[in-house]
Amino acid sequence: MTESTDRTAGIRAFYEQFRARLDAEDTEACVLFALARLDAGELDIVELYEQVLAPAAREQHCSRRGRQLCIWEEHVRTSIIRTVLECCLPHLMKSRRQRSGDISRGRVVIVCPTEEYHELGARMAADLFTLCGYDVTFVGANTPQQEIVDAALLLHPSYIGVSVTNPYNLLAARRIIQHLREVRSRTGAGFRIVVGGQAFEQHPQLVGELGADQLLRGYDDILRLGGDKQ
Repeated sequence: MTESTDRTAGIRAFYEQFRARLDAEDTEACVLFALARLDAGELDIVELYEQVLAPAAREQHCSRRGRQLCIWEEHVRTSIIRTVLECCLPHLMKSRRQRSGDISRGRVVIVCPTEEYHELGARMAADLFTLCGYDVTFVGANTPQQEIVDAALLLHPSYIGVSVTNPYNLLAARRIIQHLREVRSRTGAGFRIVVGGQAFEQHPQLVGELGADQLLRGYDDILRLGGDKQ
């Protein structure tokens, strides 16, 4: 086996081990497991986020109970994963300094449209933007349209990220994006509108239909913003 294959197999094993702790709804065990892997260098922040936490957050089946998750169980798991993210902040900032130093690549505002309450993916994206050297304002779930515009005009971001998990909220996202484009045209603001989230995974063509400038699928896409890849 090659080194790359070995690492891929190792990450898959870490995912299964983390998922077992998540299925048991053991917050402390999940946090300690993630931190131990980071401390040992067995996972880096991107691998933890994209190959362990994100797949675990999307999982709909509980192996411990042997059935599909109920809504309350999904909420518990989301809360646990959010706690893991918060506890990983020192590792995240250390990695940012190692990769980007003290240089800022610009301001990013991350929002979810009105009635979009699933903000975990947006929070992960905010952290990945931070890792890539951006200063991030994470607004989060269920943000009214005018509040998003007010944030854009006050903070002068380079990017506004709109995260949509539930496809039923794409209409609200369209309204927000159209309003932001009108504001950008009227004021000469330089921000670009980027989108992401599960609602776009099967229908990437919706990005153009909604009027967004770009779809971001993960860390590599964020890293390429601005035309450079570290």
